[in-house]
Amino acid sequence: MQHRVKQLLFILLMLMLLIPNVQQHLNWPKMKSLKGAISTPKLPQWSWKNLYEASFQDSLNTYVENNIGFRPDLVRLHNQLQFTLFDTVNAQAVIIGNEGYLYEINYIKAMYGVDYVGDEKIMADVEKAVVVDQWFRSNGKALVVVLAPGKASYFPEYVPEKYRPDTIHPTNHDRYYELLSSKGIAVIGGNKWFSAMKDTSRYALFPKCGIHWSYYGLGLVFDSVINTMEHLLGREFVDIDMKDILVTGKLRSPDRDLWDGMNLMQKPDDFAMPYPTFVFTNPVKENMPSVVTVADSYYWQWFGSGNPLRAFRSNQFWYYNSQIFFSDGSKPRDRKHIDLFEEVARTDVFLIIQTDANMNRFGFGIIDELFEVLSDNGEQALQRMEEIIVIMDGMRKSENSMKMIREKAAKRGIDEELMLRLDAGWVWDYKQKQK
Repeated sequence: MQHRVKQLLFILLMLMLLIPNVQQHLNWPKMKSLKGAISTPKLPQWSWKNLYEASFQDSLNTYVENNIGFRPDLVRLHNQLQFTLFDTVNAQAVIIGNEGYLYEINYIKAMYGVDYVGDEKIMADVEKAVVVDQWFRSNGKALVVVLAPGKASYFPEYVPEKYRPDTIHPTNHDRYYELLSSKGIAVIGGNKWFSAMKDTSRYALFPKCGIHWSYYGLGLVFDSVINTMEHLLGREFVDIDMKDILVTGKLRSPDRDLWDGMNLMQKPDDFAMPYPTFVFTNPVKENMPSVVTVADSYYWQWFGSGNPLRAFRSNQFWYYNSQIFFSDGSKPRDRKHIDLFEEVARTDVFLIIQTDANMNRFGFGIIDELFEVLSDNGEQALQRMEEIIVIMDGMRKSENSMKMIREKAAKRGIDEELMLRLDAGWVWDYKQKQK
């Protein structure tokens, strides 16, 4: 009997060792992936040097740990135990507020003015924005700034008292809004607007377990954005409306993004959210603007839904002014590979959107860049660039020209678009000499 018990225990031990390997290699049973910023280490490359320096062993250990069978559910179990027993969250910068409301710490700092950059910095930014705005207006273009609302500023009553600092400063959001407005720049202040609607809005403007504005709140803002664009450009191009608003507990992304990033086993205790159908009517194709949007993650809900293609002639999303996403689904590009003045020449509206948690880096540097490039380029330079763009568009239509461009770009080791711009510039210069 004792021998059989030992055999049974040995078999159980072997199964415990084998089952995770079976799950890892066969992906059965299938595991639901973890949410949030999850890094997936790659299998390290072996070499004598890596072995000697022990980096191979460390990397291999990390790889094995991150690829063990049942890992997603084991992580969720670990996170759930810490959350339930110790009220600990294993998600970067996530704060559990009163009554289960979730925040990110930067939004709380922004509400209390902890990240206030100072009057001198704000004044300098606004003065540069004024120069950019005046240049745009004089050339039939527009600058629109949206200071998106922050969740902590909208739901301050659920922020734990322990996060309240001893000294409360002015907020970047309020100060930028005040100065931009006083200088005549088209700016939409989200915090005051949403707070004013808080007790009267029929639909939720923020979720309980997410950090971004609701789709309904997004729709209100973009109705105002489009009206502002039409006013600045002096032409109407589309009407936007929200119809068939579905209020449901089956939340869509990103209305539970903070909770999902916590990777817990239990379901969240949140409330139903509104999901409108956006209706675009009376579109005037020839009046639709080309728009460059420099924004943080608050723009993904609008951009990812395909709405830009129904509201604008074209739209580029400059994510944190770092990576460029295109509304036509083209491959994303690095922002540093784009000629800014060329984009200014192509674009009718530069739209800046950022929430109060990011107001300590106003415009993500785009205002500084625009100020610099526009200060060095007048109307003559704009006309030159517009003519070069026509030449570039003509080259794109020629298969032979583009084949030569690709070959020259490969030979020089530069970006294809840059090579196209250089060749088009040479053609323009040659035509001017011929004149």
